[in-house]
Amino acid sequence: MSRTPAPSSPAAAAPLVLRRARRAADRALCDIHLAEGRVTAVTPAAEPAAHPRADDAIDCAGRVVLPGFVEPHLHLDKAHLDAVRPNPDGTLAGALSVTAALKAGFTAEDVRARASRVLEDAVLNGTTLVRAHPDVDPVVGLLGVEVLAELRERYAAAVDLQVVAFPQEGVLRTPGTEALLRAALGKGADVVGGCTYQEESVADCRAQIRLVLDLAEEYGVPADLHADFGDDTEDPRYALAGYVAEETARRGLGGRVTLGHMTSPAALPRAERLRLAEALA
Repeated sequence: MSRTPAPSSPAAAAPLVLRRARRAADRALCDIHLAEGRVTAVTPAAEPAAHPRADDAIDCAGRVVLPGFVEPHLHLDKAHLDAVRPNPDGTLAGALSVTAALKAGFTAEDVRARASRVLEDAVLNGTTLVRAHPDVDPVVGLLGVEVLAELRERYAAAVDLQVVAFPQEGVLRTPGTEALLRAALGKGADVVGGCTYQEESVADCRAQIRLVLDLAEEYGVPADLHADFGDDTEDPRYALAGYVAEETARRGLGGRVTLGHMTSPAALPRAERLRLAEALA
Protein backbone atom coordinates (compact mmCIF):
# COMPACT_ATOMS: atom_id res chain seq x y z
CA MET A 1 0.00 0.00 0.00
CA SER A 2 1.40 3.40 -0.98
CA ARG A 3 2.35 5.83 1.79
CA THR A 4 1.85 8.81 -0.51
CA PRO A 5 -0.98 11.06 0.74
CA ALA A 6 -3.92 11.30 -1.61
CA PRO A 7 -4.28 14.45 -3.70
CA SER A 8 -6.81 17.10 -2.78
CA SER A 9 -10.42 16.09 -3.39
CA PRO A 10 -13.89 17.00 -2.11
CA ALA A 11 -13.77 13.93 0.14
CA ALA A 12 -10.66 15.28 1.86
CA ALA A 13 -12.72 18.21 3.18
CA ALA A 14 -15.74 16.14 4.34
CA PRO A 15 -17.08 16.76 7.87
CA LEU A 16 -15.26 14.80 10.54
CA VAL A 17 -15.57 14.34 14.31
CA LEU A 18 -12.61 13.49 16.52
CA ARG A 19 -14.40 11.62 19.29
CA ARG A 20 -13.29 11.30 22.91
CA ALA A 21 -10.31 13.57 22.34
CA ARG A 22 -8.40 15.49 24.96
CA ARG A 23 -7.09 19.02 24.66
CA ALA A 24 -3.74 19.55 26.34
CA ALA A 25 -5.08 21.93 28.99
CA ASP A 26 -8.25 19.95 29.76
CA ARG A 27 -8.86 16.77 31.72
CA ALA A 28 -12.36 16.22 30.35
CA LEU A 29 -12.83 14.42 27.04
CA CYS A 30 -14.41 16.29 24.13
CA ASP A 31 -15.57 15.86 20.55
CA ILE A 32 -13.83 18.09 18.00
CA HIS A 33 -15.94 18.83 14.92
CA LEU A 34 -14.26 19.73 11.63
CA ALA A 35 -15.55 20.81 8.23
CA GLU A 36 -13.67 22.07 5.18
CA GLY A 37 -10.41 21.54 7.01
CA ARG A 38 -11.32 23.78 9.97
CA VAL A 39 -12.48 23.21 13.55
CA THR A 40 -16.15 24.25 13.73
CA ALA A 41 -17.01 23.26 17.30
CA VAL A 42 -15.68 21.59 20.42
CA THR A 43 -18.36 19.84 22.50
CA PRO A 44 -18.41 17.51 25.50
CA ALA A 45 -17.69 13.94 24.45
CA ALA A 46 -20.82 12.11 23.29
CA GLU A 47 -21.46 8.40 23.21
CA PRO A 48 -20.48 6.62 19.95
CA ALA A 49 -24.16 6.06 19.14
CA ALA A 50 -24.55 9.82 18.71
CA HIS A 51 -22.49 9.60 15.52
CA PRO A 52 -24.59 8.05 12.77
CA ARG A 53 -21.73 7.06 10.44
CA ALA A 54 -18.54 5.48 11.75
CA ASP A 55 -16.49 6.68 8.78
CA ASP A 56 -17.28 10.30 9.72
CA ALA A 57 -15.55 9.94 13.09
CA ILE A 58 -12.24 8.92 14.61
CA ASP A 59 -12.18 7.59 18.15
CA CYS A 60 -9.18 9.24 19.82
CA ALA A 61 -9.66 7.10 22.95
CA GLY A 62 -8.58 9.87 25.30
CA ARG A 63 -5.44 10.83 23.41
CA VAL A 64 -4.33 14.47 23.30
CA VAL A 65 -5.04 16.30 20.03
CA LEU A 66 -2.37 18.83 19.07
CA PRO A 67 -1.96 21.32 16.23
CA GLY A 68 0.17 20.09 13.34
CA PHE A 69 3.91 20.32 13.94
CA VAL A 70 6.03 22.83 12.03
CA GLU A 71 9.50 21.93 10.71
CA PRO A 72 11.18 25.23 9.73
CA HIS A 73 14.53 23.92 8.49
CA LEU A 74 15.03 20.89 6.25
CA HIS A 75 17.51 20.41 3.40
CA LEU A 76 15.32 17.93 1.53
CA ASP A 77 17.53 17.92 -1.56
CA LYS A 78 20.44 16.62 0.55
CA ALA A 79 18.53 14.20 2.79
CA HIS A 80 19.53 10.53 3.13
CA LEU A 81 22.87 11.03 1.37
CA ASP A 82 24.58 8.74 3.86
CA ALA A 83 22.88 5.84 2.13
CA VAL A 84 24.51 6.94 -1.13
CA ARG A 85 28.01 7.59 0.22
CA PRO A 86 28.73 7.41 3.96
CA ASN A 87 30.64 10.15 5.73
CA PRO A 88 34.21 8.78 5.84
CA ASP A 89 35.10 9.96 9.33
CA GLY A 90 31.85 11.13 10.93
CA THR A 91 33.01 14.75 11.14
CA LEU A 92 31.35 17.89 9.87
CA ALA A 93 34.19 18.39 7.41
CA GLY A 94 33.62 14.87 6.13
CA ALA A 95 29.91 15.48 5.67
CA LEU A 96 30.56 18.70 3.76
CA SER A 97 33.09 16.97 1.53
CA VAL A 98 30.75 14.09 0.67
CA THR A 99 27.83 16.42 0.04
CA ALA A 100 29.85 18.63 -2.28
CA ALA A 101 31.02 15.61 -4.27
CA LEU A 102 27.54 14.08 -4.58
CA LYS A 103 25.75 17.32 -5.39
CA ALA A 104 27.31 17.51 -8.84
CA GLY A 105 25.60 14.23 -9.71
CA PHE A 106 22.11 15.04 -8.43
CA THR A 107 19.24 14.18 -10.76
CA ALA A 108 15.58 15.13 -10.52
CA GLU A 109 14.64 11.49 -9.94
CA ASP A 110 17.20 11.11 -7.16
CA VAL A 111 16.23 14.32 -5.33
CA ARG A 112 12.52 13.54 -5.74
CA ALA A 113 12.89 10.08 -4.20
CA ARG A 114 14.93 11.20 -1.19
CA ALA A 115 12.83 14.31 -0.52
CA SER A 116 9.57 12.37 -0.84
CA ARG A 117 10.78 9.87 1.73
CA VAL A 118 11.39 12.63 4.27
CA LEU A 119 8.11 14.41 3.55
CA GLU A 120 6.12 11.22 4.01
CA ASP A 121 7.88 10.47 7.29
CA ALA A 122 7.16 14.04 8.42
CA VAL A 123 3.46 13.78 7.58
CA LEU A 124 3.11 10.39 9.25
CA ASN A 125 4.58 11.91 12.42
CA GLY A 126 2.18 14.85 12.52
CA THR A 127 4.06 17.60 10.65
CA THR A 128 1.81 19.82 8.55
CA LEU A 129 4.22 22.60 7.53
CA VAL A 130 7.78 22.20 6.25
CA ARG A 131 10.19 24.92 5.14
CA ALA A 132 12.84 23.36 2.89
CA HIS A 133 16.13 24.90 1.75
CA PRO A 134 17.25 23.44 -1.61
CA ASP A 135 20.64 24.63 -2.85
CA VAL A 136 20.74 27.19 -5.65
CA ASP A 137 24.18 27.52 -7.22
CA PRO A 138 26.00 27.01 -10.54
CA VAL A 139 26.63 23.32 -9.73
CA VAL A 140 22.98 22.22 -9.32
CA GLY A 141 21.27 25.24 -10.86
CA LEU A 142 17.56 25.23 -10.05
CA LEU A 143 17.19 21.45 -9.84
CA GLY A 144 16.27 21.34 -6.16
CA VAL A 145 13.86 24.27 -6.38
CA GLU A 146 12.09 22.76 -9.39
CA VAL A 147 11.73 19.32 -7.80
CA LEU A 148 10.47 20.70 -4.49
CA ALA A 149 8.01 22.99 -6.28
CA GLU A 150 6.64 19.85 -7.91
CA LEU A 151 6.43 18.06 -4.55
CA ARG A 152 4.77 21.12 -3.01
CA GLU A 153 1.82 20.51 -5.34
CA ARG A 154 1.91 16.72 -5.06
CA TYR A 155 1.70 16.75 -1.25
CA ALA A 156 -0.51 19.83 -0.88
CA ALA A 157 -3.37 17.82 0.63
CA ALA A 158 -1.16 16.69 3.52
CA VAL A 159 1.52 19.32 4.16
CA ASP A 160 2.27 22.95 3.37
CA LEU A 161 5.74 22.95 1.83
CA GLN A 162 7.60 26.26 1.61
CA VAL A 163 10.53 26.31 -0.83
CA VAL A 164 13.54 28.50 0.02
CA ALA A 165 15.97 29.45 -2.75
CA PHE A 166 19.11 28.82 -0.70
CA PRO A 167 22.66 29.92 -1.73
CA GLN A 168 24.61 27.35 0.30
CA GLU A 169 27.89 28.24 -1.42
CA GLY A 170 27.54 31.99 -0.92
CA VAL A 171 26.58 34.64 -3.45
CA LEU A 172 29.47 37.00 -4.09
CA ARG A 173 32.04 34.20 -3.90
CA THR A 174 30.07 32.11 -6.41
CA PRO A 175 29.43 34.16 -9.56
CA GLY A 176 26.09 33.47 -11.19
CA THR A 177 24.27 32.73 -7.96
CA GLU A 178 22.40 36.04 -7.79
CA ALA A 179 20.93 35.41 -11.24
CA LEU A 180 19.90 31.91 -10.15
CA LEU A 181 18.22 33.28 -7.02
CA ARG A 182 16.22 35.65 -9.19
CA ALA A 183 15.31 32.82 -11.54
CA ALA A 184 14.20 30.66 -8.61
CA LEU A 185 11.98 33.43 -7.25
CA GLY A 186 10.55 33.91 -10.72
CA LYS A 187 9.74 30.19 -10.85
CA GLY A 188 7.77 30.30 -7.61
CA ALA A 189 10.21 29.86 -4.71
CA ASP A 190 8.32 31.00 -1.61
CA VAL A 191 11.30 32.42 0.31
CA VAL A 192 14.70 33.89 -0.54
CA GLY A 193 17.53 32.36 1.45
CA GLY A 194 20.94 33.50 2.57
CA CYS A 195 24.08 31.87 3.94
CA THR A 196 25.66 34.93 5.42
CA TYR A 197 28.96 33.43 6.57
CA GLN A 198 29.80 31.88 3.18
CA GLU A 199 31.74 34.84 1.80
CA GLU A 200 35.44 35.71 1.79
CA SER A 201 35.24 38.76 4.05
CA VAL A 202 32.98 40.42 6.59
CA ALA A 203 32.31 43.18 4.07
CA ASP A 204 31.11 40.63 1.53
CA CYS A 205 29.00 38.89 4.19
CA ARG A 206 27.29 42.19 4.91
CA ALA A 207 26.84 42.74 1.18
CA GLN A 208 25.15 39.35 0.89
CA ILE A 209 22.76 40.25 3.70
CA ARG A 210 21.81 43.48 1.95
CA LEU A 211 21.39 41.68 -1.37
CA VAL A 212 19.13 38.98 0.09
CA LEU A 213 16.95 41.56 1.83
CA ASP A 214 16.85 43.59 -1.39
CA LEU A 215 15.48 40.52 -3.17
CA ALA A 216 12.94 39.94 -0.38
CA GLU A 217 11.66 43.48 -0.89
CA GLU A 218 11.74 43.31 -4.67
CA TYR A 219 9.87 40.01 -4.94
CA GLY A 220 7.62 40.49 -1.90
CA VAL A 221 8.74 37.27 -0.17
CA PRO A 222 10.14 36.45 3.28
CA ALA A 223 13.86 35.96 3.84
CA ASP A 224 15.50 33.05 5.69
CA LEU A 225 19.22 33.35 6.43
CA HIS A 226 21.67 30.89 7.96
CA ALA A 227 23.51 33.27 10.27
CA ASP A 228 26.58 31.43 11.49
CA PHE A 229 28.38 28.13 11.68
CA GLY A 230 30.46 28.27 14.83
CA ASP A 231 30.32 27.83 18.58
CA ASP A 232 31.96 31.19 19.28
CA THR A 233 32.34 34.57 17.61
CA GLU A 234 36.10 34.53 17.01
CA ASP A 235 35.41 34.56 13.27
CA PRO A 236 33.57 37.87 12.72
CA ARG A 237 31.66 36.35 9.81
CA TYR A 238 29.74 34.41 12.47
CA ALA A 239 28.77 37.52 14.43
CA LEU A 240 26.44 39.31 12.04
CA ALA A 241 23.03 38.58 13.58
CA GLY A 242 22.95 42.13 14.95
CA TYR A 243 23.62 43.51 11.48
CA VAL A 244 20.74 41.46 10.09
CA ALA A 245 18.50 42.93 12.80
CA GLU A 246 19.61 46.46 11.91
CA GLU A 247 18.96 45.97 8.20
CA THR A 248 15.61 44.30 8.90
CA ALA A 249 14.47 47.19 11.08
CA ARG A 250 15.75 49.81 8.65
CA ARG A 251 13.71 48.28 5.83
CA GLY A 252 10.59 47.67 7.92
CA LEU A 253 10.79 43.91 7.34
CA GLY A 254 10.08 42.90 10.93
CA GLY A 255 8.27 39.57 11.08
CA ARG A 256 9.40 38.58 7.58
CA VAL A 257 13.02 37.61 8.27
CA THR A 258 14.12 34.33 9.85
CA LEU A 259 17.59 33.44 11.14
CA GLY A 260 18.79 29.86 11.38
CA HIS A 261 22.06 28.33 12.62
CA MET A 262 22.05 30.75 15.55
CA THR A 263 24.79 28.98 17.48
CA SER A 264 27.59 31.46 18.18
CA PRO A 265 25.54 33.99 20.25
CA ALA A 266 25.52 31.44 23.06
CA ALA A 267 29.23 32.22 23.53
CA LEU A 268 28.66 35.95 24.04
CA PRO A 269 28.90 37.54 27.50
CA ARG A 270 25.45 37.77 29.06
CA ALA A 271 25.05 41.54 28.61
CA GLU A 272 25.96 41.34 24.91
CA ARG A 273 23.68 38.36 24.42
CA LEU A 274 20.75 40.23 25.98
CA ARG A 275 21.38 43.27 23.76
CA LEU A 276 21.44 41.03 20.69
CA ALA A 277 18.24 39.28 21.77
CA GLU A 278 16.53 42.64 22.20
CA ALA A 279 17.64 43.77 18.76
CA LEU A 280 16.39 40.54 17.19
CA ALA A 281 13.07 40.76 19.02
